[in-house]
Amino acid sequence: MQRSLTAVLLLANLACAQNFLYLPASLSPNTVELPSYNLRPFMQTNSRVQMFFSAAETGSSSFTASALSLRYDGPIPQVGAPGPFTVQRLRVGVGATAVGQPSASFGSNLSQPLVPVFDSAFSYMPDPGSAFPHPWAAPANSMRIPFSAPANIVIPVGGWLVVDVQMEGNNIANFGFSHAIVDGFTGTGGAVNGTATSFGQGCSVTNGGPTATMTTTGTHAPGAAHFVSGQNLGASTLALAILSGSNTTSQFGALPWNLPATGCNLYTDLDLSFVMFTDAAGAIAPNQQMGAISVPANSAFSGVTIYEQLVAIVPGANPFDLVLSDARAITLGSFTPPSIGVYSVSHGADANATFADRVEPFGYAARLEVN
Repeated sequence: MQRSLTAVLLLANLACAQNFLYLPASLSPNTVELPSYNLRPFMQTNSRVQMFFSAAETGSSSFTASALSLRYDGPIPQVGAPGPFTVQRLRVGVGATAVGQPSASFGSNLSQPLVPVFDSAFSYMPDPGSAFPHPWAAPANSMRIPFSAPANIVIPVGGWLVVDVQMEGNNIANFGFSHAIVDGFTGTGGAVNGTATSFGQGCSVTNGGPTATMTTTGTHAPGAAHFVSGQNLGASTLALAILSGSNTTSQFGALPWNLPATGCNLYTDLDLSFVMFTDAAGAIAPNQQMGAISVPANSAFSGVTIYEQLVAIVPGANPFDLVLSDARAITLGSFTPPSIGVYSVSHGADANATFADRVEPFGYAARLEVN
């Protein structure tokens, strides 16, 4: 009898030691369905997501976590393939950062390395139906990610809890459409896209050939990233993306400045530059990581205009072996702090991305097992 009583008390103590931390705390996600959702990461083939929660949204600045559970957004009727779906490799890191406001640079968002808590293949089931709200980690507990070891979290003043999810080789797309949309909340604030306008005219690799052009994609704003791309720049060669705050004067004189004995014009000064590479067709495809221009999340950059142009090295194109594109005038949009202490930074096609293609005041509904 004494031995049985001891066992019961031990089990009771163990049960009491296990607690749950529901995020974002101010929205009481354990009792209500949150009003938004996200297709990342589990509706993507490859994806990277950094989730940020302030200490106000965790309810504590110090705790130890041993597992993460997400849940599906509802009510959505079950549709499509029944699963399970498999991810070739799922990596999860947790920790805290002292960075005041996350931006599009995954690495710059971290003031210290995260603790790797999961690195393995992963299997999960799709949305089981129209429950409202959905149970945590359902169905079959497949949306629960157990940590390889407990992680001690200490959120610095003004900092964030960080959960970094890198997912590659998800086979959900092989089975046709099926719901795997996770629950969350979209606040206000963050980056608002500005404008991007082309001007000038590029020159050609060959006489009478198509002129070199450039464009940009992404979000042209503080706290976000936009991506440089181009066409007709010369096959398999090195190119420079040049950036400046001026399109009227340069170190060569007034702009535009004509490259002598060519039809090429320089439209922007050379304040900053970075190296890119063209493909066999002479193009730089849109949304390439090498073409990312990330602007810090500082409202002081709102409304600032940047001028951008591509310069490719093409032997034999002209006496200078240079081909210049037209140019882009980028007027950055605005940035305001998020309305509550949640944020997410993500890329929808690259698990190993260094720059995000989306930043937003989105807070994932998440449950941490803590003790």
